[in-house]
Amino acid sequence: MKLTLLIVLAAGAGAAQSPHANWANVKNLPVGEEIRTSLEGGKSFRGQLQSVTDESLVILAANLQQSLPRSQVLKVATKGESHRKRNALIGLGLGAGAGLGIGAGADHSCAQNGCFIGNNLGKEVFTPLGALVGIIIGVAWPTGGWHEVYRSK
Repeated sequence: MKLTLLIVLAAGAGAAQSPHANWANVKNLPVGEEIRTSLEGGKSFRGQLQSVTDESLVILAANLQQSLPRSQVLKVATKGESHRKRNALIGLGLGAGAGLGIGAGADHSCAQNGCFIGNNLGKEVFTPLGALVGIIIGVAWPTGGWHEVYRSK
């Protein structure tokens, strides 16, 4: 009974501190990493990490080195990896598929109603048009984002 209570209390104490409240997460970031910091008083900086100690972090923001005391740092976040190329390729495939489907429907409708255009003109026009629209949407889709690595208590 006592052992169970001890384990539950230890687990509760470990869970009380968020993993993002650990300054070691900031110290493990590589030099040159793009970070965003929020300070007490509402001030924030975005730039490249220069160095981290137990007392402060140094960031290169707008070509100026800023030394930020740890006691004033509320949050530190890193920029996520961009996936624009991947999203463009996904958009290409989806757009081409949708365009092919729309073109096939247009061709089928023309075949039944007797249009003046050729048998496959709908597929030949809508497939690349859909692919182009898909690429544009894929490139414009937001990617990366910010991932919090530190938050003070």
